[in-house]
Amino acid sequence: MSDTDLPLIGVHPTATDQSMPVVELAREAEARGLASIYLPEHTHVPVGSQEISSEWHMPDRYRHTLDPFIACSFIAASTTLEVGTGVSLVAQHDAIALAKAVATLDFMSGGRVVLGVGFGYNRPEAADHGFAPRDRALVAEETVALMRAIWTNEQAVFEGRYRRVSRSWSWPKPVGEGPPVLLGARPTPTNLDRIVRWADGWIPMGQGPLATPDLESALKELRKRWDDAGRSGAVEVCCFFEPGTREEMARQIERGAELQVQRMQVFLEDRSREEVLPILDRLREIAQAHVVRSRSAAERTEVRRASER
Repeated sequence: MSDTDLPLIGVHPTATDQSMPVVELAREAEARGLASIYLPEHTHVPVGSQEISSEWHMPDRYRHTLDPFIACSFIAASTTLEVGTGVSLVAQHDAIALAKAVATLDFMSGGRVVLGVGFGYNRPEAADHGFAPRDRALVAEETVALMRAIWTNEQAVFEGRYRRVSRSWSWPKPVGEGPPVLLGARPTPTNLDRIVRWADGWIPMGQGPLATPDLESALKELRKRWDDAGRSGAVEVCCFFEPGTREEMARQIERGAELQVQRMQVFLEDRSREEVLPILDRLREIAQAHVVRSRSAAERTEVRRASER
């Protein structure tokens, strides 16, 4: 593996009203040469809904999450980091208003937005937004389709089962065709088809390239389907990974590079400043030991614009 093959490295905190202030965290990450910050989303947590299964309890920190788009706007105004969601529960938004908000954030940040989307595992949370939880994947797909119609057409129109917009104008437009949309989902055949059909890439569900044993075979299958469908360019992949020692995190990042993963984000959860800064310091040491495949925000935007001319 050559040094220039390393992914873009960023952070994935659960930004809350009790954790390290997210703009401060973003500035500390930028100061250490990191590239991005992606935030999760829960609009609310219905009381009694945290027992997702007999094996898994929804962490209490999700009761306190900040709105990711408002938080990302503060970060984008304060740093040069790529900002994004990991993941946004787009089905739980008004699609027309969300299209405007994401386009505005991308326009004002100079094309620094990556939109990670997911279906959501908390069914009562989804139900409170007015649709049957069993249909949340379809609602998310239609939300993305409507947003793309608005982003890429002077006069947009969309008609779906759950989402519609009459022929309409809406500005600002995002940079180019709009932010990359990465679907956060498990590697089932249906989800791989969804990625190929209407997304730009994948956020694998798991604890990192070394802790997700089926990741290599899933990526191979996804890339085959991508090529067979005639999709242009490479499918974008962003993996999350657990913090650890410098050596442990370096091995995760190097494995991501071997799998040709373009982006990686370290899980920071809702850790305090005293816990977060040593993790960021170790990531800086890893970056200094390699030539990280990283461009400035302006350069990344120019490459994106040039590819769409």
